[in-house]
Amino acid sequence: MSVGNTLSVDEYKVGRNKAAMVVPVDFQGPLPQPTPDLETAKANLERAGYAILTGAVLPDKVELARQVLASEIAKEEAADVNRVSQFFVDPDAKNRRLDRLPDRHPVFLELLEQPVLLDMVKHILGPTVLNESYLVQSLDANVTHPGSGAQFIHLDGSGGTRHQAVPYQARFIWCLDAFDEENGATRVVPGSHQWNDRVDISGATFYESVPAVAPAGSLIIYTDMLLHGTGANISADRQRASINFGYCPPWCRPLTNFPLVLDPRTMEGASRTLRQLLAYSSVVNGFDYPWNSASEELRSISVPATIEY
Repeated sequence: MSVGNTLSVDEYKVGRNKAAMVVPVDFQGPLPQPTPDLETAKANLERAGYAILTGAVLPDKVELARQVLASEIAKEEAADVNRVSQFFVDPDAKNRRLDRLPDRHPVFLELLEQPVLLDMVKHILGPTVLNESYLVQSLDANVTHPGSGAQFIHLDGSGGTRHQAVPYQARFIWCLDAFDEENGATRVVPGSHQWNDRVDISGATFYESVPAVAPAGSLIIYTDMLLHGTGANISADRQRASINFGYCPPWCRPLTNFPLVLDPRTMEGASRTLRQLLAYSSVVNGFDYPWNSASEELRSISVPATIEY
């Protein structure tokens, strides 16, 4: 079983040797493999903490999404490269991150309300208190270029949350390129979703990990309870692009306040489901707080929060 770094490819052995504690990969059973079967994916998620689902999400839009990313990143680089290169774990600034995806192309709105995703969100997070809509917790793109360093192994949530019993986020990675160890596939610590005391981000602990090898167009599914991190791209000439996003219950605060970030015109004609998912609704667990101080433009696209999907 291959293991990988949490710092950069050149510092793997140094980081491991300096760590006060090294946590090896200790997972019983085969690692999840790409599967088109949703029930198999759910079973893999339960036992390993992650799954790889193929052929279920916009298979005919993968190349379009890649082209949009390339075009939009090029525009941002021409204006100010810092807009897309200031990824805090990539000191050489070869990684590219892109935000405000719904403003950039409708394909990213289409992605968010895919039925298979919403089915998995319900499966992972369970019912909401008053049947109110889940929320998109975050949405961005990640492109690793050759020479991009690896991200530290982490949780997509508070590093200080200990003894968490259930997931607070359903997380997804839409692989626009094939993911493999050489081009920086997301690295995971299989089984870590079942640990009570999961993470030490002080640098004193080194977590060995494995790459989530996945074909282009597939979906990597996990939760905020799984230790993981972007891998180092050690290829000579291959990038790997992905759309990273997650959903949370309505009582959680999303990482991005989309009504304040997105252009309101983006939501013109958007479905009720999309408006709910992106928090264009005023109800929070039964207590209705109208958007009295919002602009008429925002108020006009607000919808009730009760799930119809």
